[in-house]
Amino acid sequence: MNKITQEMADLVFAMEKQLKNDILKDSPQKLWDNNFIKKQIERRKKGETFTLKDHIRAMVYSMLSSGSSWDRISKDTDPDTKCMFIVDKVFCNYDTEQLLKHTSEQLKEAVKDIGCGTLSTRKQMEALLSANIPKLLELEKEYRTIDTYYQKFIKLDSTLKTLVTALSSSESKDKMVQMDIALVCEYLRNVGYDIPKPDRHICRILGSDYLAFSSEQTVPPFEVFDIIVKLAEMTGKHNAEVDYILWSYCADGYGEICKKEKPNCDICVAIKDCNQLR
Repeated sequence: MNKITQEMADLVFAMEKQLKNDILKDSPQKLWDNNFIKKQIERRKKGETFTLKDHIRAMVYSMLSSGSSWDRISKDTDPDTKCMFIVDKVFCNYDTEQLLKHTSEQLKEAVKDIGCGTLSTRKQMEALLSANIPKLLELEKEYRTIDTYYQKFIKLDSTLKTLVTALSSSESKDKMVQMDIALVCEYLRNVGYDIPKPDRHICRILGSDYLAFSSEQTVPPFEVFDIIVKLAEMTGKHNAEVDYILWSYCADGYGEICKKEKPNCDICVAIKDCNQLR
């Protein structure tokens, strides 16, 4: 990780301002203040209990974010909770008794029907039904709440890197099937844990070819954690909020500025600090 300066942190504010006042001014539902993850972070801060249904919803939302445009997936949300009620209906509002009566093929077709299907959907639904939900059920049965078990890892490592590794590593007994580091992070954020999601956009924009917050061209996932946490400290924002601003600056249907293909460098507020045109 390169030294994070105040000038680097100020880029987060500049991007946020441009997104709010210009690019997304007519789409306020796409801003951080109206985001599902923000609502969950607030719930966890208040000490609310996250149920089995909350965890299954969080995992489903994470899986559906993989390989698909979030702009398409996040339509038709509840104005208060920001839950995606069409998705929730497909998954029986996360009633495990009803949900586990379905086959992976049935769920795949239902996901496809609401416009969220990808090439990975069949495998994701198989993993959800045959491995991941049963694992969550076991954790709830043994520890009363799933978060009680997760706290064992968090007490050892407050950065949550250890927990993320436990849930994503193929060598771990706690591995969630069809979920890599990025999707595990998204799942945990969806139940209120304030961490980044080191997806392709974030690993690229922070890299040496762009903003150079790292000397690596594609920033390793846990280095992303370190960079985002430092930026959050310097900006006074949530880790997930900093991540969301940077992600929005890249993502289709959101900022669409720092795209890998045909970036809109002419309107980028970070152009003077970016290595892309040097």
